[in-house]
Amino acid sequence: MFEDVLAFAALPLAAAIVFTGIHTWFGLQVLRRNVVFADLALAQVSALGATVAVVAGHAVQSAAGYAYTLIFTAVGALMLTASRGFARSVRQEAFIGVLYVVATAATVLVVDRSPQGAEHVKKMLVGGILSVTADELVKFIILYSIIGAIHWLLRRPLLAAAADHMDASTDTGKFAVWDLVFYLSFGVVVTSSVATAGVLLVFCFLIVPALVGSLFSPHIGVALVIGWIAGAAASAAGIFGSFLLDAPTGAVTVVTFAAVLVVAGAIRAFITAPAAERSRNRQRGLHVGGLVLCLLIGFSGAWVVVAPAGDHPILAMIETATGTGPDRFMSPRERAEYLEAAAIERRHKGEIDQLHDRERQSRWQGDELTSDEIRRIGSMQQTLTEMGRGERFVMDYLRTRARERERWYVGLPLAAIGFIAAAAIARRARRAP
Repeated sequence: MFEDVLAFAALPLAAAIVFTGIHTWFGLQVLRRNVVFADLALAQVSALGATVAVVAGHAVQSAAGYAYTLIFTAVGALMLTASRGFARSVRQEAFIGVLYVVATAATVLVVDRSPQGAEHVKKMLVGGILSVTADELVKFIILYSIIGAIHWLLRRPLLAAAADHMDASTDTGKFAVWDLVFYLSFGVVVTSSVATAGVLLVFCFLIVPALVGSLFSPHIGVALVIGWIAGAAASAAGIFGSFLLDAPTGAVTVVTFAAVLVVAGAIRAFITAPAAERSRNRQRGLHVGGLVLCLLIGFSGAWVVVAPAGDHPILAMIETATGTGPDRFMSPRERAEYLEAAAIERRHKGEIDQLHDRERQSRWQGDELTSDEIRRIGSMQQTLTEMGRGERFVMDYLRTRARERERWYVGLPLAAIGFIAAAAIARRARRAP
């Protein structure tokens, strides 16, 4: 099965690595220009152009659809270039935000005229990178190689324009041409990638690898290589993770990029930072982590006292870790009913998982189920789900009655321990150098 997954994921992974390669370079320039959300604005303008093309009767991947998105993106690039002239008195991010909001609102208005508007918006957000073909991948490689070569030849004036972008004393007209070159080429890249990867994933390709690279080196060449490695690793983990979780690839990959950024930040703060800074960061990290944990425990205990019938995830985790549960505060009859309902609910969940695995394996093995079999599986899953909800209702009712009895024995001590420990940690942190 791993060979099948690898074969199926080869093209999406290659496309993700290609996207990472070009977007990391643009991301580093975006960070230098302090226009982080320019990608979202241009991507949304591109999505607006694609939406207009769909309403006009053109496929997104067609030549006409691409022309629509390119024209709209070029207009957005011109607006972003012109907005630098106002940066002396107002931050350019404000104009970028306005452009994003207006493009989003216009997309909603145009989508309202489309019979499949909701599905189109979803595709624009999360994309469909799994459906990329070999021909499309070749086109991406050729297009991005040309743009990369142009940027390499013009790297000095482009980087100079990025470095002086926030200098109020700089003549904005001096770099207007290079800003236009940057935003137009940026728009071409965004236009081609959004149609395949979606707005959210393209933003991750642009910002996260560039942020990771900038964390470890101020030199753009070193940061670029580090960003490529981080982006490729996050792309591989996200795509293969989506297969393992049987979840949407775009959403899983976005979460994976966020996790990579968190890990990179932790490595930079606690491992690779200078010795003095590293020691200080570790001490602060322990204080902050301990304070947050104690406050969560304290508020969880207080919440048990105030609202025993509410949701108590922290208390549930503590009960799971200690092997105790609310059944300890139930009568023998209530305990028997609670355990029986829990066993039945687990059995129903196992049967639902078996049906889901059967349907998924049929897709992988190429032995497609008939429409009648699919309907029967769906009907059985719905029936088992409703039966499981009934058992969970019984469990929730009995758990609420147990919580009402245990709130004074568990909730109050938990709140006292959490808040006292939080106060002690805060006091120690204030005394720390």
